Amino acid sequence: MLIPTNNYICVNLVEEVQTETGVLIPDGVEINKQPFRIVNVVTPNLNSRFSEGTRLIVPTHMVEEVVFSGQTHYLVLENHVVGYLTQKT
Repeated sequence: MLIPTNNYICVNLVEEVQTETGVLIPDGVEINKQPFRIVNVVTPNLNSRFSEGTRLIVPTHMVEEVVFSGQTHYLVLENHVVGYLTQKT
């Protein structure tokens, strides 16, 4: 288990529904025009104000992918969180 430090938060990426555009894109080219994405907190750092399971909105380019020991982890700095989602009541 990865325990983040230095204001990092370990997150899971929330998959977004993609629609067909009718534009042909070469294989291996990934186009992501969304400037922000939703992530779920997996493991917050010890001093984080966010708890496990919180859905955060972060700039897409600020999500860092870390691969080691055959596992992929996604990290984002808490400073880059622009907001979080709450449940409607």
